[in-house]
Amino acid sequence: MNYYNFVDRPSKQRIKEIADEFNLTVEPDSVDLYLKFQLIYREIEKEYNLLFEKFNLSESRFTILMFLFYAKNKQLLPSEIANKLGVARPTISKMLKGMREQGLVERQAALDDKRVTYIQITTKGEGILKTFLPYNYQAVSLLFEDFSTVEKEQFNFLLVKLLKGKDKFKKMEEKSNAKR
Repeated sequence: MNYYNFVDRPSKQRIKEIADEFNLTVEPDSVDLYLKFQLIYREIEKEYNLLFEKFNLSESRFTILMFLFYAKNKQLLPSEIANKLGVARPTISKMLKGMREQGLVERQAALDDKRVTYIQITTKGEGILKTFLPYNYQAVSLLFEDFSTVEKEQFNFLLVKLLKGKDKFKKMEEKSNAKR
């Protein structure tokens, strides 16, 4: 995925001028905060994706390996993986095909019904997971290394609050569609 973090970011004053130009009622501080949040999120995600790439993983491949590693008999149905990941069946089929080609997972026919096929983590998949996990935890620990315990609790509280705020996007869109 390409990331475009424009460097000519509008100041709070410019945000206010744009809002005035379009007769918008906005808080320039909120728009500025969102733009900073977006920039920081993208920069962190970019670095994190580089870490995944060093292990020939992606976030979804890593997550699937974790699901399988902790599943009963280290296997799940493709539909179970799709549900856990929150994606459609065709999407998970494509992901699993790529993971099979990498040797991270394999198909395993059910013993009691040959029509049912499970996806099982391979020894190679387990090895990559066990090699990657220490780097994963270290990266996350470093990210929050300069935060005190209280700051982490505050940050968590604010993130939960922000997540609740995103529901207002949906309501705004519903109102907008009702007016059309």
